[in-house]
Amino acid sequence: MLIVSLSGCAGGLFSSRPPVELEQAWASDNVFKTPESTLYDPQRNIIYVSNLNKSNKNRKDGDGFISKLGTDGEVEELYWVTGLNNPRGLALYNNVLYIADIDEIVAVSTQSGAILGRYAAEGAEYLNDVAIDEEGNVFVTDTEQKRVYQLRNGRVSTWLENTAREKPNGIFINGDRMLVAFMSNGEVRYLDPQTKEFYDWVEGIPSADGIARMANGGYFISSWDGEVFYVNEDGKKWSLLNTKGQKINTADISYTDRLDLLLVPTFNDNRVVAYDVSLR
Repeated sequence: MLIVSLSGCAGGLFSSRPPVELEQAWASDNVFKTPESTLYDPQRNIIYVSNLNKSNKNRKDGDGFISKLGTDGEVEELYWVTGLNNPRGLALYNNVLYIADIDEIVAVSTQSGAILGRYAAEGAEYLNDVAIDEEGNVFVTDTEQKRVYQLRNGRVSTWLENTAREKPNGIFINGDRMLVAFMSNGEVRYLDPQTKEFYDWVEGIPSADGIARMANGGYFISSWDGEVFYVNEDGKKWSLLNTKGQKINTADISYTDRLDLLLVPTFNDNRVVAYDVSLR
């Protein structure tokens, strides 16, 4: 089924056709438990899926877990890592999977699935998404506290105290460029890691959530309510996917160039849906 929708630009819909097309490749069975984030591991050719299970904003219930999903949509290990609370964003660095889990960053060995460490983020309330720079520094957004934390050399500190008074969700790093998606006002902004100043880039993405990048420099950005947008470097945006009418969420998406797949966790729909990506 081909999924191509409206077109857009920063602040409004762009008049030309989208530069890319999405076509559903597969959909998993609905065996996941509130899947929030997906991430492809190229070394192991596997997809990690974070499951909130019973979502409790602040209560540590211990029922969250990470699954391993095959690149064909077949679940390989539903309960691969257990004993988490509300695991959300995922990021990889040197065979370690980093997970945002309410008020701590959890490090897991991708080789064994063993938990290597739990790093408390002082004052955190709602750790959400994770990104890692080329030096291995881990950055995590806190949506409720409007902060960005940093895990560096085994210690967590508040890296950015006030994210422009808006609620940060997705975070993405490519070289020296950092992007932050704000679910509260639907904007995605550049953040200069040196000056920690924000710069406008794109707006009009309600409940902005996940950020993923293609090799051609374009970005996919999800709106949790059920939309996925394609945004070019200039901030022009096109709506590629809209499942709001079906009440299917599009949470913390990811993209893999190796497979040309956009991976979409559907949250309340309890599946992961993969889309083939092709350039026009």
